[in-house]
Amino acid sequence: MLSVSFALSQRRPKDSRENILETKQFTVNIISESFIEAANSTSVESPADMNEWLLSGLTPAPSVLVKPPIVEESAVSMECELYSYQNIPDLPSVAPTATLVLGLIKRVHVREAFLGKDGLTLDPAELRPVARLGGVSYARMLEGFDLPKPSWKATKGVYEEIENGRKRDDS
Repeated sequence: MLSVSFALSQRRPKDSRENILETKQFTVNIISESFIEAANSTSVESPADMNEWLLSGLTPAPSVLVKPPIVEESAVSMECELYSYQNIPDLPSVAPTATLVLGLIKRVHVREAFLGKDGLTLDPAELRPVARLGGVSYARMLEGFDLPKPSWKATKGVYEEIENGRKRDDS
């Protein structure tokens, strides 16, 4: 499962949001730094009937399980079906200002060149994914790191000390 959100503009809803709500299917494509300008060109507020593929120069490739295409240039693409959505209002107003979409991932496409040495995880140094933070702000991921999960056996004593300290403070 994954989530995506759409800010609702005063002008008109985003085409992507409208397409998801209408067709109940969508794709999510991880954007790499090498084609961020092309991907960004699709964010232009254009007429609804304009083909953003032509403007971007990116290549639509057929999906296997859903109708919307994936981006051929993307190292990772996910075919999704709409699970649910929620229109979210600002607290003081009644009008929604965003829509949160939850999608069930039905199929994942990954180019082998972007897998790590284990063949199971992505190599962020090769992928160089870019994330949109909001507005015109983006972020780059240039490297990953491993952080092992703590074990309960090693953590239990610390938890008990904290809990016992709280009980003494509450007395």
